[in-house]
Amino acid sequence: MAPNSKDSVEEKKEELPQEVTVHNVDCNKEFHTRGEVKKSQAKFDWKVVEPYDGKRWVSWDVLGMKVKNDKHKLEWRNCADVTHAWTGLVSLKPGQHEPLHTHTTPMIYYILQGKPIVSLNYINNRTSKWQCVSIPSECPHSITNDTAEEVVIAWCYVSLKDKVNPSDNYNWKWLEEVF
Repeated sequence: MAPNSKDSVEEKKEELPQEVTVHNVDCNKEFHTRGEVKKSQAKFDWKVVEPYDGKRWVSWDVLGMKVKNDKHKLEWRNCADVTHAWTGLVSLKPGQHEPLHTHTTPMIYYILQGKPIVSLNYINNRTSKWQCVSIPSECPHSITNDTAEEVVIAWCYVSLKDKVNPSDNYNWKWLEEVF
């Protein structure tokens, strides 16, 4: 059978359930009407997302997975629509651990709170607030919170295809007279 024939069956990947992020309108009230904001967002689908809005953060159960031990029951929130970027926050309570794992997509962590141990290719690193952790494609990594403080990490998956380079294809256009 020809690969592009009408009878061929294309494998369809199951889409993972993702939270639809919502713009936090409170951040505009001081400066703009709701109509001005909506008009701007109609042109460019931008959002300011508040992850601490009282909604439940998600865990593995949303993906149909049941962890055997609560120490692995991390919680996270997406902070951008996945059509834009897959990024958000993850919280590890004291004693929690994200198991060692790999994935194809490179990733970046920014440590926002706490001093977790981030293991990268079997090397433990005691990280702290404001540090940035680069995780290449397929690099084994895990997070352990062995402290008494909650750990919060901003995470962002990076495209394998579209590598960002500050010298290539930025096409910056200054819309204000600053130079």
